[in-house]
Amino acid sequence: MRLGPISVGDDVGGGRVVAIARAAGEAIVTVELAGGQPLAFALTRTVTRRGPFAALPALTYRATALPFAGFAAVGAALATRLAPAWPAVLDEAAAPTSWPDAIRALGDDPWATRALVDLLPAEALARRACVAPWTRLEYGRRDQYGPCCADFQAAPALGHADPLTLWRSPHLREFRRALAAPRPPSTCRATCPRLVGRSDTLAGMIVRGGPPAFLANQIGAVTAILDGDDDPPTTPLELVCSATSYCNYDCLMCSHGELGSLADELPAAFYAALAPLLPGLNRLEVLGGEPLASPVLREVLAGPLLATAPHVEVALTTNGSYLTPTELARYRHVRLGHVTVSLNAATAATYAAVNRGLPLARVRAHLDALLAAHRAHRNPVAITYSMVLLRGNVHELEAFAALAEADDVAVRFMLPMGDRNHASILCDPAAMRAAVAGLTAVAARLRARGRAGEALRVDGEAGVLTERLRRGLVRALPD
Repeated sequence: MRLGPISVGDDVGGGRVVAIARAAGEAIVTVELAGGQPLAFALTRTVTRRGPFAALPALTYRATALPFAGFAAVGAALATRLAPAWPAVLDEAAAPTSWPDAIRALGDDPWATRALVDLLPAEALARRACVAPWTRLEYGRRDQYGPCCADFQAAPALGHADPLTLWRSPHLREFRRALAAPRPPSTCRATCPRLVGRSDTLAGMIVRGGPPAFLANQIGAVTAILDGDDDPPTTPLELVCSATSYCNYDCLMCSHGELGSLADELPAAFYAALAPLLPGLNRLEVLGGEPLASPVLREVLAGPLLATAPHVEVALTTNGSYLTPTELARYRHVRLGHVTVSLNAATAATYAAVNRGLPLARVRAHLDALLAAHRAHRNPVAITYSMVLLRGNVHELEAFAALAEADDVAVRFMLPMGDRNHASILCDPAAMRAAVAGLTAVAARLRARGRAGEALRVDGEAGVLTERLRRGLVRALPD
């Protein structure tokens, strides 16, 4: 995507253009700054107040908590590049473009992105409460499968077939019909935070550049979502699997450390069988147990399979203990799209009490290497710190969000399943109320920092807790 002399992927003043949104009389250029923080610059035809960049007073920036000195050089470079094309560049920006053509225009650059919120009308964006059945296939525990976590499916299905068979199964088709209907979906539990927070709608969907087959699969997925097609001709954009149930930690709320085993490790043949999906795949998300405890997965990440599909992002949810600088270097040719680190604590004492694994100082060294790789090479593309909300850590909820903010990474909160070790906040009304207050404050802070997508997910967790308190439900999930 171009805006006069500026293209997605261009370097400007030490930042990188990651998105360009066009509209009549206005253009928005989103630049990822050196620290990984995105910032939106607006170019408007009508100058009601001069912007701070002398080369082009029509260029301003959207509200941000970042100090001006941190992005002044980027804004000045952007103004200098756009000034010779002003104001004709906005006439070009006003030219109508269909959303499929806008996706095709991303070309084969996997760093080029567009948000569907910039391409589709509001009615279309709100048409589905959740897009997962058209975009995502998840292999769960004990051969459960579906478009999402089995804990939030009303009736999880069992199956051990190949991905395409499961993708076109009656179970997935039922989810698509339910989410296309005007009533609440019977396939989903009302306690699903993503459904409550409406965080997985078209409004939050980002499309990326890549090979022609990948672009076509994204276009097909969006078309199927808009049409409510229960049997789309597409393949999954996201595939989620558990590499092994084994974990080297024994977290308070999770039984993997006690009961997990490498005996159920996914074999190399499983990953090799994904080859037909790779041309249209956006993300391979690997969970556990501790996924990197799997020797097979570690060799897959270091091997040739994913090198054949450089547009595919690999997402990991890990405790970080295996993600040493040496191992991280072995995966440098893999596009690590998102690494979620299950920290569950803001302090060393709470980390030790909740996670019962390596000392936080050891994991902190791994985090520093991960952050350095992100800042230097954008690999991983994004990092999230995750906390399962428990009686033993809810007092650190806001401090945990502050830790993520200090490291300039995303933050995620999750409600626990079950009440292992009597740790669940869902069995303690006072802890639930404390969590709602903390989550509400964190969501407000995220919105003030321009992280609306993260805030929606925090809203979802708070919404589930608020509704359970209202109804007097003091018991563990799932129910």
